[in-house]
Amino acid sequence: MKPFHITIYTRKGCSLCDKAKAIVEKVAQDYPIQLELFDITTDPEIEAKYTDVIPVIHIDGEEVFVSKMAELWLRRELDGRIRSGDLCR
Repeated sequence: MKPFHITIYTRKGCSLCDKAKAIVEKVAQDYPIQLELFDITTDPEIEAKYTDVIPVIHIDGEEVFVSKMAELWLRRELDGRIRSGDLCR
């Protein structure tokens, strides 16, 4: 099964981002996940877009969660993608 590529847009000192990362790491025990952290301060355009709303979570390049994410929400999203066949085998 191909892993989900999850990107968390973050910056240093973002406690909500740390919580989102912990959730993804916990869920990764049950789903194939490749986690990437992207520091928004490294790209002025992305920083301007996301500075007031991080964490922003993308799954396979699609913006899915903005500002907050719960473990249940992430599990439901991944389950839905598996059911709809978005996860390549």
